[in-house]
Amino acid sequence: MVKESSESVPSKYEIAEPLSYESFAMDAAAPQVVPSAEAVEAAKTPVKAEEKAVARTVPGAQPKTGKPESWQKDWSDADKVQPAVKPENAKEFEAPDPAGGKVDYSKSVAREKRAIWIVHGMGQQIPFETVDSLTHGVLDAIQPRTAKPRLRTVKIGGQVLQRVELDVDGAEKDSSGEVKHYELHLYESYWAPKTEGVAKLTDVIGFLWDGGTRGLLNSWKKFKRAMFGGMALFSVHVTTPIWLCLALLILTALAVINGVVLAAAAARTGLPILNSLVGNWEKLTALASCMIAVAFTFGVVLFTSDMSKPQTLKPGWRVFIGVIGWVAAIIAMADIVGTALLMAAITHLDWTKGDTVAAQTGWFVNARTAMERFFMSIPSAQLQGFATRVILGAGILVVLAMITRAILQSAEKSAQSYPALRIFPVLAFALNLMAIFGCIRVWMRCGPETATSSILQSSLWVWPFLILFSAKVRELMVQYVGDVAIYVTSNKLDRFDEVRSKIKDAARSVASAVFTAYAPGPAKEFLYAHVAVVGHSLGSVIAYDTVNRLMLDDWLAGHTLGIAERTKTMVTFGSPLNKTAFLFTMQGKDSLRIRERLAGTVQPLIISYPKFRKLNWINVYSHNDIISGALKFYDLPGFQDPAPPGSTGPWPPREAVRNVIDKDAAVPIMAHVSYWKNKTVWNELLAQIAP
Repeated sequence: MVKESSESVPSKYEIAEPLSYESFAMDAAAPQVVPSAEAVEAAKTPVKAEEKAVARTVPGAQPKTGKPESWQKDWSDADKVQPAVKPENAKEFEAPDPAGGKVDYSKSVAREKRAIWIVHGMGQQIPFETVDSLTHGVLDAIQPRTAKPRLRTVKIGGQVLQRVELDVDGAEKDSSGEVKHYELHLYESYWAPKTEGVAKLTDVIGFLWDGGTRGLLNSWKKFKRAMFGGMALFSVHVTTPIWLCLALLILTALAVINGVVLAAAAARTGLPILNSLVGNWEKLTALASCMIAVAFTFGVVLFTSDMSKPQTLKPGWRVFIGVIGWVAAIIAMADIVGTALLMAAITHLDWTKGDTVAAQTGWFVNARTAMERFFMSIPSAQLQGFATRVILGAGILVVLAMITRAILQSAEKSAQSYPALRIFPVLAFALNLMAIFGCIRVWMRCGPETATSSILQSSLWVWPFLILFSAKVRELMVQYVGDVAIYVTSNKLDRFDEVRSKIKDAARSVASAVFTAYAPGPAKEFLYAHVAVVGHSLGSVIAYDTVNRLMLDDWLAGHTLGIAERTKTMVTFGSPLNKTAFLFTMQGKDSLRIRERLAGTVQPLIISYPKFRKLNWINVYSHNDIISGALKFYDLPGFQDPAPPGSTGPWPPREAVRNVIDKDAAVPIMAHVSYWKNKTVWNELLAQIAP
């Protein structure tokens, strides 16, 4: 059992001197510096690359720039007089490490430089947020935490980048019996501004509806995918059509609720929309209040569960937060669908009256009368008052939880280390149960509406919460799902082509700099013989596309950069790659399936195992993450790595995509972002990049 630690990540760091590197050209047609034969051979032969002394450089060693020696020393202020602060302000400034700027590199161990390139996922990321999370994750996986980050600006070719450097000692030993030492360089690709304000709510709804219906139609048959020179047939899991139907049902229910609310508001102002809306205004607002109470408390359950979740979960608590999260999710989904049905029925009461034959039929008249009595029995004021109290109680609980978290953060402590905070999700789940079953009980006990003068029972209370709920749903759909819609809908002609190209260019520019940089010196050796590619959520799709593009460009340029050989590791987590391959594919009906096969030609990772699939691909996912899943559509069904010609004895088969479950991502839905705070992803990455 891993012991929980309240130790925060060390805050000491070093601002290192900016460096400039030359780079090889990616395009064979452009003027370029040709890599040396040794560099090309090292890239194609991983064993030789690791043995070459040039790859084992001293951390912080400076290239020969021709600048005066005094200029080289000016960067470090360790020997200079440091700015002083008044004694009364001493606590307001954390002085740099006295030894941080003066390092005797001649006594340092030789370290092999390795790069980690990460791509963030959907949402409103800010610059350097991703590399910051990556640094914290790697530091957290290093035990004990001895590495001190160096922050450096570098220029590779004509591109200026920022990176974090970490000195890491591996767990394995080399052939001489010495511990391996690594200098990890962490880079990020930042593309979030490219999609800001581009997608609209109608785009998101159309994207979800298109993907859901297309996936639903494709889920009843074998899924065909062009890969490795043939057409592979995959079976879709039996639960896939169930989840797709449920997603479409929820999407339809939300559309109905929003439509009824808008129509009711218009009717309230005097517009002749539907007469039944004016007469049932109080009942509609009461139903909306109950729905918001259930949905809001469901959100509070997720928030407090994620906030108080320890980094490493004990089995009992893992099961508990998973159960309460999914129970609350089921309750919320049932409440949304039920509310939509009730609202639709209320608004259509007038449509059941008329001179038609059906309207005069006895059984129809009886059904309409029963429906009218049912809605007349809604105790609007009592339901409104109860729902308002639940919402206010949940709001108070959120405020208390946020205040507690802020206090701990100001003290540089993690809320995950305090078991007492787990009372918050317990109370939130109690409120969630109270919201749904309490409303049912109030409805059953109160009967017809009675007069009341309580301010909490006013219908005006519902509108601020309803506006907040609608705004939050819209924000989540546009800001998060909108990014996916922009990047993924390349299966049809759309207006996002230019934005999609900008995202790919932003990712490719950084990745190209990492792969083409070479170390200072006459040999012109690659700066990195080992590169790890990391992508979260939509970032895993972008990273996958970028690696494919670089491999294809390298192959067309004569395979001078050895991209396939130097991409030793790819770690995807929270990845929707399986879903994008399945939900948005066009299953051709012709025998040649030219479109599917052409799409496969730009994906070297599914063209050839011997030529391109030389990397170790680890995919981390969680059953509680509705976006990610095990990647099964990127390897041949029943893949087996054949033994090389002339080999003798047992041949260890190479793994295809290795799917790893993050058991600590236990909070439903929130699991999609909780990978960053858990150790599974970072332990897997560190084992690959610094074994």
